[in-house]
Amino acid sequence: MPEPVLSARDLWKSYDGRADVLRGVSLDVGREEAVLVWGPNGSGKTTLLSILGGLDVPTRGSVSIAGREISRLRESELSKVRLHEIGFVFQTHNLIDDLTVEENVALPLRLARRPADQRVADLLDAFDLARLATRRPNEISVGESQRVAVARALANGPKALLADEPTASLDAKGTAAVLEAFALAQTSYHASIVLASHDPGVRAVPAATYRLESGILSRDR
Repeated sequence: MPEPVLSARDLWKSYDGRADVLRGVSLDVGREEAVLVWGPNGSGKTTLLSILGGLDVPTRGSVSIAGREISRLRESELSKVRLHEIGFVFQTHNLIDDLTVEENVALPLRLARRPADQRVADLLDAFDLARLATRRPNEISVGESQRVAVARALANGPKALLADEPTASLDAKGTAAVLEAFALAQTSYHASIVLASHDPGVRAVPAATYRLESGILSRDR
């Protein structure tokens, strides 16, 4: 069986001795696989994605990316993982207001000191953003901003995209466009997708679906 792109084993997480936010979560995500983590607000979805992406560390358990455990890496090493191996898309697009669409997409490449021009042009074309290249975030719609965020997350060719409630602020049309962007990321950019949501609009996504409730993850049959 091929090695998972992303693997979590027996993750537990508590903060300041309070009740466990995650309780023994295990999950494998294969190459180019889409996984939907479904659950209500407060169920631990954001905590899980933060740990999978190296933004937080588990109280117990481990996370591996392509066989390399990241749970106990130093921050300097984790920052490299976040820059090169994982792409993030959040509930709010987190674009930089002073930069154009093109400059926002190019930012991860600039931080990695990699050539940007052709890669950015390809991403803008693929996600139907070329016509918006010189605009700033306050000059485009929320749905367009989320598509920019997906393109930016793919800039360095990560193995996986982690998306935390990416459609929460969108109407049905915007939700459909953003979900199409994730499908493109999966099929054309070969990224594995982990999408956490409580939005009924994402339930139709073709994905392995799990339910997270009270910190416990189970396969949604």
